[in-house]
Amino acid sequence: MNREIMFPLTEYQKNTLQFIIDYIDENKFPPTINEIKNIIGIKNPGLVHKILCALEKKQYIRKNKGMHRGIFLTKISIKMPNSKKMLKRK
Repeated sequence: MNREIMFPLTEYQKNTLQFIIDYIDENKFPPTINEIKNIIGIKNPGLVHKILCALEKKQYIRKNKGMHRGIFLTKISIKMPNSKKMLKRK
């Protein structure tokens, strides 16, 4: 893929970030922790929080802790292609 990955991501981080990108592209607002947990297949919401903290530390997202849907993409992640758009190109 033609991604500009500034900091290496684990498989969970890649899947979570791609889900967030796809979700925002489709719905025009970010997913909740529970939506991420259910789609990624993680049983523990605490693990989702750890993944989101790692993505924030690596500057792929920005979190607003006071908001229910407080996940925002940064300039790095906005440059990443939407996986659904990638499938349509083929």
